Amino acid sequence: MTKILATFWQPMIGNDCNNLMCYYESFAHELETFGNKVLLLNKALFSNTYFEPTVINKEYLVEKVKCYNPDLIIAFNNQVFDGLLENTNCPILLFDADASYLFSSKECIKKYIDRYYMVTHYDGWENSYSELGFSKNQICAIHMATSLKNENKLQDKNISFIGTKFLGTLTPNLKNLINNNGLNVYKMLMEFWQTKNFNYEELMQKYCSGFEYNDFDIAYIFDYRSYVLSSILDLGLKLYGVNWKMGEDNNIALMSAFDETPKFSIKHNQDIYNESKICLSISHPQTRGYAFPWRIYDIMATNGMLISSRSDLLNEFTKGIVKIPMYESPYEARELCIKYLKEDNLRKDIVAASNEYIEKFGRWKDNFEKIESLVGVKLINEEKLENNSFEIVQIDRNLIKDTEKKKTKYKFNLKGKIKNIINGFSLILMNLPILEFLYSKKIKEKIYHSINKYRGN
Repeated sequence: MTKILATFWQPMIGNDCNNLMCYYESFAHELETFGNKVLLLNKALFSNTYFEPTVINKEYLVEKVKCYNPDLIIAFNNQVFDGLLENTNCPILLFDADASYLFSSKECIKKYIDRYYMVTHYDGWENSYSELGFSKNQICAIHMATSLKNENKLQDKNISFIGTKFLGTLTPNLKNLINNNGLNVYKMLMEFWQTKNFNYEELMQKYCSGFEYNDFDIAYIFDYRSYVLSSILDLGLKLYGVNWKMGEDNNIALMSAFDETPKFSIKHNQDIYNESKICLSISHPQTRGYAFPWRIYDIMATNGMLISSRSDLLNEFTKGIVKIPMYESPYEARELCIKYLKEDNLRKDIVAASNEYIEKFGRWKDNFEKIESLVGVKLINEEKLENNSFEIVQIDRNLIKDTEKKKTKYKFNLKGKIKNIINGFSLILMNLPILEFLYSKKIKEKIYHSINKYRGN
């Protein structure tokens, strides 16, 4: 039996620490199916900072980890915390849940690089990790995988989408761009939709030359999930996820279509996908028309037919088995939905071929075998656990003395307020035409990172 500690960042769902997103629940169950003991630690429950290793109850977490004594640490997006690596000596497996600019605590990677291994879900991304210090023999690519299954349910939903509304409050930097260069931004987006050019930097240089931007700005500008969903509202959309009533737009129709009932677990996702004729996938801009999200394989394993935004990698993987309908603009998404709502037989053929593909190439066992070879830790065990129930590290407020809580809160809030004041002045200065040229792209990225870090103080 191998003891695995898996760390990740997930906002609390429904005020219950035990509620897990489908992928993490599925991953833990699959590890246990092959005889591994699993302890899950959601760093979001113990920290106010995504990008830093700081936690509010370090001693409790360190003691928990020391007692557990893991044989392997799996850190999604490198969500580690103060004291974790210092008090363990096992291999650390970094899973890329997102692109590397969303990795946390990058300084820990370089410090403990001799213990680290890198697992990517995307062929071709291996080279991008050399800048973090990984050598080729420390990196391997695995395929997406799922635990979901096809169930014969009444399909009373035309189209379903489960996901997050990425766009929230625009930064002052982006507001300044739109206020002063809005027509060029619109021209840029028209070219993006018409030419399918995912070289965002090239487009920005062409239409917004001189504008200093970062990866988060790119995500805001080129994310089009709201447009896609709006284009199919009249076809019968069931919208689930989070944040669809937040943000600066006033898309009343889309907000009204949102079902706020939490839908996150394996059962939630499996039920919705099996009850839907069409299941949409809308990728984050970071995929650049190449990669694809985890939930693609979840959908393909069920009785709902997948319609996806463009993914060259998915096309490459599924070639010869199933051709997944894909779109590159909101208008193409609408046309595909209209077509396949009418064509029952075509839809069922694609579902059957998708199910076949998942059974051959979308389950976890061969991934675990590949990871075994990489890190030298056994994940396929012949002896199964008697009690197949993974553990989630809970918040134990009794272990934090009142004085310590007050001290931590005061220290954090005081520091945050000071930082917010400094950031506020910096934003004003760097958007003044006279002073704007003094702020380099790197400095602006640091300011936006600081704003995100101390937001809410």
